Amino acid sequence: MRRGFRFRLPRRLHDFVRQREGVGAVEFALIAPFALLLYFGWFEGTQAFQMVQKVDSTAETIGNLVARTRTMNDVAITNIFDISTAIMTPFPSDKLKMTITTVAVDADGKGVVDWSKSNTGAGLTPDQPHPVPEELFFDTKTYLIIADVAYDYDPLFGFAGWFDGITVKKSYTFRPRLSKEIVWEN
Repeated sequence: MRRGFRFRLPRRLHDFVRQREGVGAVEFALIAPFALLLYFGWFEGTQAFQMVQKVDSTAETIGNLVARTRTMNDVAITNIFDISTAIMTPFPSDKLKMTITTVAVDADGKGVVDWSKSNTGAGLTPDQPHPVPEELFFDTKTYLIIADVAYDYDPLFGFAGWFDGITVKKSYTFRPRLSKEIVWEN
């Protein structure tokens, strides 16, 4: 009795197909790039999230410190800016832009810049109009302290420029706590 036709592979090809020793290396070579991308992406995302929290804390801190004073001068505002750069640690503070602006708001809700200072140069020009949201003005004259912070974030791993040029901005508005206004002293 004759058996059915059977295709036989040459011996070496048959041995090659049956080998299993290199499967782990091939699987690793296929999975490793995705695992590394996931790891570095997670690391970068965590860094960015931490930086956003620090920008938020910095804006709140500088506005709150100014709101708790009756007068302000160059030494005091420089000290506040210096303290706030420490909040951004471990991120470099040279990319941090902070501006404190006091705005006088009349009974009609029109705001005018009283004084403004920035850690990167001049602040806003005094006596210039400044927009005030409706929910922040009342029927009487009041003052507002506006703390603006911006940070230019450079990721550690650029991934071909995908995350270049990210600027995080945060703004807080406070009312003076100890007086009607914060007076600037030269």
